Amino acid sequence: METHGQLIARLQSEIDKALAFVAFEEPFALLDFPDHSNVGDSAIWLGELAFFAGAGRRPSYVCSLKNIDWRDLDRVVPKGTIFIHGGGNFGDVWPRHQAFREEVLARLPGRRIVQFPQSVHFTSSGQIEQMARLIAEHGQFTLCVRDRSSFDFATARFDCPVILCPDMAFCLGEQPRLAKPQYETLLLLRTDKEKAADTGCIETIKTSPDLAHMDWLLEPSGTRLNARYLAIAYSLASTLKGGLQRQRLREEYYRQLAMKRLRRGLRLLGSYAYVVSDRLHVHILSTLLGVRHCMLDNNYGKIERFMDTWSTAWNGVLRTDSVASALQRS
Repeated sequence: METHGQLIARLQSEIDKALAFVAFEEPFALLDFPDHSNVGDSAIWLGELAFFAGAGRRPSYVCSLKNIDWRDLDRVVPKGTIFIHGGGNFGDVWPRHQAFREEVLARLPGRRIVQFPQSVHFTSSGQIEQMARLIAEHGQFTLCVRDRSSFDFATARFDCPVILCPDMAFCLGEQPRLAKPQYETLLLLRTDKEKAADTGCIETIKTSPDLAHMDWLLEPSGTRLNARYLAIAYSLASTLKGGLQRQRLREEYYRQLAMKRLRRGLRLLGSYAYVVSDRLHVHILSTLLGVRHCMLDNNYGKIERFMDTWSTAWNGVLRTDSVASALQRS
């Protein structure tokens, strides 16, 4: 069985092969910055920036759902590729992100749009049909997906190139574990609509310094302000002016904010000898750190699909269908 370092190198190679079609002849955009505290989405964003940096490039336009300016996007990126942030929101589980994706397709017909790797999951046939229509009408959309089930679904229903590619967080590479673990076991379990079905025994578990239970959605109150100060300091040292300076300021603010969230997650995972979770990016970041962990699936199979597609069960990974079983194997 592979070590975590061997697995990381293999998946980075898979990403390079899958995205070899990407060209950077023109200024390009990266849309849908994850402007929330979930560590995993920040890891993906930083992985996407690392992918661009590997080609010596950086996006000329970035935005979140809340602050896209369509005229500014057209001015800054009149011809180049529009990339959309990857993750697990392609479908109707997280409707705001899907609505944004659909608006991008509707507003930018004929523009090159690349969706970074996503897990695809729909519950509504009407939503599937609507997405299929928008993709067909658009004509220049490429969909990257991060598991075989999503690939099979998308190739059967959508008239566009569909590319199988690992999660972009692997572009971050192996991460240093800065200290020996201080505690024994962490239950890092979802508290949102994707949480695993079997978390029923949590209420009966007595927590102690060696057994903690939490999600990773809470962050220090000064996180955004500190990121903004760092971005402003960066901007003041820049020679750019006007609109270009504003774009670089926004890009740097997003980068600093995502870095703070990623570091928080890495510190948390690295503090424990053993982690149990139903979050895909706990699996991915624990792999980047080399932390022993045990995975439950989320409520629609996203984690099992990803792990089976890319054979990510390196020699520090366990899989189970219950928290009680995971604790017995700690």
